[in-house]
Amino acid sequence: MLKKILKSTIIVIIILILALSGNVMIALAVSQSDLDEINGKINDTEDKIDYVGTQLSSAMEQIRSLNAEIAEYENDIDDLDEQISEVNAKIETAENDIKKAEEEYNEQENRLKRRLVALYKAGNTTYLDVLLSSKNMVDFINRYYYVTELAECDQNLMEQIEENRLEIEETKKLLETSKEQIESLKKSKEDTARSLKNSQAMKQTYIDQLNDEEKALQDELEQFEIDKKQIQEELERIAKQNNPGVVAGSPSEAGYIFPVQGLNIYNINVRSYPSYPGHTGVDININVKGRNVIAAKAGTVITSTAARYANGEYRGYGEYVIIDHHDGTMTLYAHMSPGTRTVVEGQNVAQGQILGIVGTTGNSTGYHLHFEVRINGRCVNPLPYFQ
Repeated sequence: MLKKILKSTIIVIIILILALSGNVMIALAVSQSDLDEINGKINDTEDKIDYVGTQLSSAMEQIRSLNAEIAEYENDIDDLDEQISEVNAKIETAENDIKKAEEEYNEQENRLKRRLVALYKAGNTTYLDVLLSSKNMVDFINRYYYVTELAECDQNLMEQIEENRLEIEETKKLLETSKEQIESLKKSKEDTARSLKNSQAMKQTYIDQLNDEEKALQDELEQFEIDKKQIQEELERIAKQNNPGVVAGSPSEAGYIFPVQGLNIYNINVRSYPSYPGHTGVDININVKGRNVIAAKAGTVITSTAARYANGEYRGYGEYVIIDHHDGTMTLYAHMSPGTRTVVEGQNVAQGQILGIVGTTGNSTGYHLHFEVRINGRCVNPLPYFQ
């Protein structure tokens, strides 16, 4: 009842504003973009009313916030593990380089020592003595050539020894820096792991406060978090495998179109990111059936499936599709209507191609499209891609 009254009041206020700003003819002549903006504002208000009417308990709100915090800590730990692995690889390479350089340095040093011993045993004989003792011109030229080669060889050997010595010193400095970096990364990981453990303990405290109905809902949310984590890990793997070294450009370079046919950014219910803690995309609310979900950009379908419980009921993203655009970005389209997905895994799709129909499958309370943008498998703010 409250929702109907508020909705009616909003519509009346908007009509009055339009009428007061000119006359009825001006109001009727309002552009389509103005109407879209007005409809967007109405949708925003309706969503806020819906949220107030169904808002979760304080404990559930805290759990949802902690879920986002926990996910962030887990991502940080994954990043730190990757950095530690990379630095360990650098240390291993540096240690091998030092070992090889030192072996070569020792060999060169021994060669130089043997050369000095030979010169010592030769007494005071000089290169000039060797040349002047030549029997004839041909013998002189041959001796001159050998003397020149020996002198050059001695010079090169000494230069190589010095270069190797400097290289070993530089590599050892790099090794020490890498070892200090490892210690710093391990300390960061320990701190993050401690924060993660504290958040998980606090979350359990709030879970213990839930009633039976809320615990059932919490179980669904928990499963959704598990699903999201598994999807992220798989997408990170695919990104490394299919697009190694590819770096995503700025959102303005992405060339995306809006993912619901006939709608625009004003149909996004909350134009901020995240709209609530742990929300990994934006919700395009239409509250009507039949709208087509379309590819925001050309690419390859890497997932086209339905998330279900063992009993067949939808969970998480419900019916969803993920597209790899091969430019460092991926897009995810979730909660589509049952049986409406028109693409399969491995299929190449064109920009604007229909993927399915907006629905409310999975963790959804009304007809809308949940849309995500991911870079290297990780969620980022989708809103700049529509500017």
